[in-house]
Amino acid sequence: MVKCVARWVALVSPAAGVVHRVMDRPARTLSILILLATAGLYLVRLGDRAVVSEEARWATVAREMAASGDYLHPTMNARPYPDKPAGSYWLILLAAKLTGDTDELAARLPAAVAGVVGVGLVMSLGRRLHGPAAGLTAGVVLATSYGFAFYSRRATADTETATGVLAAVWLYARCGGRGGPWVVGLWLLMAGVSLLKGLPGVALPVAVFLLHGGRAARWLLTPWTLLAVPLAAAVYLAPFVLAGGADGGLGMVWRENVRRFVAPHNHAGPVWLYAAAVWVLAAPWAAFLPAALVPAKGDDRLARLYFWAVFLLFTASASRRSYYLLPVLPAVALLVGRVLTAPDLPPLARRLRAAGWVVLGVAAVALGLAAVPPGWVLTGPAGELPPLPARGLVLAGWLAAVAATVATAAGRVRSLVPAAVGAFGVLGYVFGLALPAADGQRTSRPFVHQVRDRTGCDGLAVYRGRDAVFDLGRPVPEFLTPEELAEALATGRVTWVLAPRRHLAGLDLAATVVAEEPGRPWEGPDQAGDKLVLLRAGR
Repeated sequence: MVKCVARWVALVSPAAGVVHRVMDRPARTLSILILLATAGLYLVRLGDRAVVSEEARWATVAREMAASGDYLHPTMNARPYPDKPAGSYWLILLAAKLTGDTDELAARLPAAVAGVVGVGLVMSLGRRLHGPAAGLTAGVVLATSYGFAFYSRRATADTETATGVLAAVWLYARCGGRGGPWVVGLWLLMAGVSLLKGLPGVALPVAVFLLHGGRAARWLLTPWTLLAVPLAAAVYLAPFVLAGGADGGLGMVWRENVRRFVAPHNHAGPVWLYAAAVWVLAAPWAAFLPAALVPAKGDDRLARLYFWAVFLLFTASASRRSYYLLPVLPAVALLVGRVLTAPDLPPLARRLRAAGWVVLGVAAVALGLAAVPPGWVLTGPAGELPPLPARGLVLAGWLAAVAATVATAAGRVRSLVPAAVGAFGVLGYVFGLALPAADGQRTSRPFVHQVRDRTGCDGLAVYRGRDAVFDLGRPVPEFLTPEELAEALATGRVTWVLAPRRHLAGLDLAATVVAEEPGRPWEGPDQAGDKLVLLRAGR
């Protein structure tokens, strides 16, 4: 792990270099401290937890790429899996060169690196737009926004996309007043980001640029753009052309980026979803977002337009999930960084900022409830939840938060340092202690390992349970319909079947349940339906 961290520091040093060049010495020192704190927050126990949900897909696809040596045709459980471009899987394979294996740490390392780079970029951009203090504060806000920290520790391409969009906006802010070779670099950057998760990598920055107005028109109309656009298109299309055919490549681009925008086949959330999701993703700093969105005299419009371009474009899409909005968080950090450090704000913004501090103080005081054993305040199955680990630490942190809140309210503390330290401390506890302890209560990975040891994976198939394949350690046959599964059991092609309980309800199969994933007292019907069941062929 030490060697891995050393190599990782070399990877993120460009972000530190950007901040180093644009800030004076005191701000530079603080920026490096913020980057180091962010690195610790995003890397602590990064590979200790099992991959879950969509993480299993990224980890499994990357591992099968490494095993097959085919880097152009993603597969999951030996089936074609063209739902996402291959770029994000390539990053996991690069990380595996550092970690030595395509494991949980390698699967999450690209997101963690992207998260730290994003914090470095937002500090640099915040300093350019609003001054050194605002830039440093924006870095703290982004680093400790719950959504950004959470997805910087998750094996998906969401943080990489958010940081890629931020990098494009940073380059535009730095060079956008003129044409020149930088335009080629910008389009190539957006093409590369689009190879991670899809066309939002180019659509979101371009929406920001066009909404910003005059600057965009100047560089869009230069001869450099005529060179840059076809070159970027060639870079983006190259993997799909090399993969051969539209079914597994460009067909995915159309289905997942264009058709999903107007007619999604899933993930069709309500139109107001992001108005609620931004408060969770940007917590706790979302308390200052209303104040930050109030226009202030002399402020740069770019940060506000960055926010609205991303927010409105995702809202306009008919396919909505809360974490799709992650690319808006750097804009939130820039806005909140400005409003927390601005000496002169409009009256409405000042009142909203004061209200934000009140909300943050109430939240700090309410943290004390976390140290209370669940059985004291909850009834029914929820009362059986295990208490948080290191409750003494939680209590000490709560007392410190209350003291800082009282001192700030009394006007004795005018620094943002207590809030910043508190935010890093709370998330450090969550990721370093609470979530690993919660992972120890999960029963799926131990059960899958038992299945692997019992069957040797010989004659084993999964039925609508492909997320379990990563823990099995090797691809196994997969069935998606009851007819396919019944035929495989009847012909003897399959001896064992691993499936979630909910998908076996009502099926009449020539198989007998021989093992079931255990449940926990606090789990409800939905969790019970997700429990895995092992069946053996025969009545």
